[in-house]
Amino acid sequence: MPSAVLIVASTRVHADPQEILRIQDTVAALREQGRAVDVLVPRIAPLLTATLDPAARIFTIPRIPFTDDPPRRPSIRRFILATIMFFRGVALAARRDYAVLHGFNDGALVARAIDRGTVHRYPYIAEIHRPLSTPGFFKGPRAAIARHLELSTLRHASAIILPDASSISGFGSSLPKARVSIIPDPHAEISPDAFTFAEFSLAIEHIYDYVLRPIPEKK
Repeated sequence: MPSAVLIVASTRVHADPQEILRIQDTVAALREQGRAVDVLVPRIAPLLTATLDPAARIFTIPRIPFTDDPPRRPSIRRFILATIMFFRGVALAARRDYAVLHGFNDGALVARAIDRGTVHRYPYIAEIHRPLSTPGFFKGPRAAIARHLELSTLRHASAIILPDASSISGFGSSLPKARVSIIPDPHAEISPDAFTFAEFSLAIEHIYDYVLRPIPEKK
């Protein structure tokens, strides 16, 4: 049986076409490698399901009043959504033996919480395209807490994916650069700096091979 992957979308995935396309491309690459894929989202987005591989299973959370359109900044609404996604992810992990968790944007924080909230320890990949809190952009205690949680998530991730080299500077010296991979979007027909899908798929495969490499047992 192929190793299963749980992809955890962000709390704002329905409002982020770039993330939706990235999840679709990642699912396609993983399915090409023969991996089973589950996708956890706050709610169904028509753009996400439009071209998503039909073999991928999509899971949602119950609709929570006043949280349908959370703001870009760190907020109580996003925290509520992330908390419910955490409990949903723990329930999914109890029923399926995932090999890897793959979180997008603040979904990476949920992936780390699932890892820490279950008996089984999961390697997880943190893929950040829109940082939850950028210094100088959002201020206040919520932003400070969000940035602390995001940096902690990145420090403990088995691998980190960023879309371009300029993203590295936004995280300062706390980013474990040895575990960072730069993977542009696989749309070379649109941008000359983009990957072809074959290049994108190969890059994803290398990261998963690294994350799933056998770890020598301590004597």
